[in-house]
Amino acid sequence: MRLATGWSSEGRPGPCGLAVHIAPSSPQGQYLESYADLLFIKGFDAGEPIIYMSTDAGQPLTAVLERATYVPALNDAPYNGGDDFLGSARERLFGFVNGQTGENNKEAQGFAHLVLDGHASVDANAGNTELIAALRNGGDLLNTFGDFPTLKDPRHAQAYSPMWDAQLGLWTDKAVRAKLNTRQIDEVQIFNLAASRPDLLTGVDPATGQPAPYGASGVSINCAVIGFTRKAPTKNLAEPLPNSQFPPR
Repeated sequence: MRLATGWSSEGRPGPCGLAVHIAPSSPQGQYLESYADLLFIKGFDAGEPIIYMSTDAGQPLTAVLERATYVPALNDAPYNGGDDFLGSARERLFGFVNGQTGENNKEAQGFAHLVLDGHASVDANAGNTELIAALRNGGDLLNTFGDFPTLKDPRHAQAYSPMWDAQLGLWTDKAVRAKLNTRQIDEVQIFNLAASRPDLLTGVDPATGQPAPYGASGVSINCAVIGFTRKAPTKNLAEPLPNSQFPPR
């Protein structure tokens, strides 16, 4: 397997591209080079750039956006809003509907960015040079993850799960007009923002696209973390505010 992460040494989307390529099979009786270039996705955890791979999703639209396989049974994985509490297989992932867009925009993030700048509607293959160029310029969702295996707090390092429970954020018109819909890279900072500034960030109802209380949105994705590309995430960038949703509650 060969990997190009698309991150610069500063942790920003850089000059390397991502591609999908499966080597042709070897003729019978011969062994030729076998390799695969896989589409890895860029994101963040505790302020650090990471990469992961989406394989399955429990909702049709989620599967399309993640370029993953639609597996309806994942929608019933325990349990929506469970995070890493007892009986839950899910961990939190943070996405944004209407973050900033624009090629080479260091504040770009989210679904609008993916669709407009990341060519979400086209096939991901090594011959699609337009897509590869878009990914070179950071055209991923750039989601933020919750618990991660390298976090120093065992309570959060050991709670990592590849089954993610999406907390989708919707920036308000006020935030968008003031260009406060900036890239978010830390779980605690996101929860603090949602708790303290509902005038800027709310949740969203995926069925209607309308604002909703911030929290789990009923979107489940199986996407295993592959690694980090600069430094290991070890600690969140902020302390939880009293009324934020960061556990323990």
